[in-house]
Amino acid sequence: MAELETERLDRDGIQDRSAGRLARAVRLLCERGPLEPFRLVRRHGLAASASFVARNVQHLVADHLARKWDRDHNVDTAGSIQLAGLSIVGPNRDQGNECLCTSPKTFDFIMRSLPSDLGDCTFIDIGAGKSRTLLLASRYPFAKVVGVEFAHELVEIAIRNIASFRGPAQKCRDIEIVEADAAAYKFPPTPLVVYFYNPFSKQVFDIVIRNLAASLRENDRACHLVYGSSSHAAIDWARPAILAGGAFEQLPTPPMPGFLDAVRKIDYAVFRYRRDGGEGTSAA
Repeated sequence: MAELETERLDRDGIQDRSAGRLARAVRLLCERGPLEPFRLVRRHGLAASASFVARNVQHLVADHLARKWDRDHNVDTAGSIQLAGLSIVGPNRDQGNECLCTSPKTFDFIMRSLPSDLGDCTFIDIGAGKSRTLLLASRYPFAKVVGVEFAHELVEIAIRNIASFRGPAQKCRDIEIVEADAAAYKFPPTPLVVYFYNPFSKQVFDIVIRNLAASLRENDRACHLVYGSSSHAAIDWARPAILAGGAFEQLPTPPMPGFLDAVRKIDYAVFRYRRDGGEGTSAA
């Protein structure tokens, strides 16, 4: 059963599938009559229909909370933004996924699995979208926060967000957005925390991981890597790709709870660069 999606454009003229779900449901009832829900249940079954309704209610609640967070912080980061019609840097347009921001509660939960001493680390979000994760990371004491994004329009929005963000708990104010294809991005020679929220296909991810490992070998330094995915079971191919070659080891992490402000629950894993050059191992 398809999700309640819409072609609604956001205030920047970008296709946003998170907006307008309730309006579409009402329009469907008006067009097909009040008995349409019963016909759908009969066609798809009670269990599938209940799951469909639960997913969409969860999406509506999470989207409402995301837009409230935006209003509270004077930014525009919410939505499920499609790449169609955007100006893309590099040859990998077809390899990118929709832009869906990480929820604050999800991000804070993930951060508990990272070291508490982050003062010399650069946080890098690969596939930064509208900058939500950058703003969340700026509430932690990183030396610098960097986003890498290949869609020009999203970079422009991120620049405005970084300038207007109101965050009294902000601990890092050195925030930068880089307009670049992730496969061509050069990692800075500082200790790193690198964050991926299923930004693109395995084809591009393999290139980025090779580039990261080469950068770490060339300039030995600490690095933690976070990979999260809420769709396509991407963590199942990302994990072996990260562990291949022995540059990283997986750290034990608690399972992700379900948070009301998350459109979908993220499956995630945290990895640490093996500076001893030994063989990588996977934690249970």
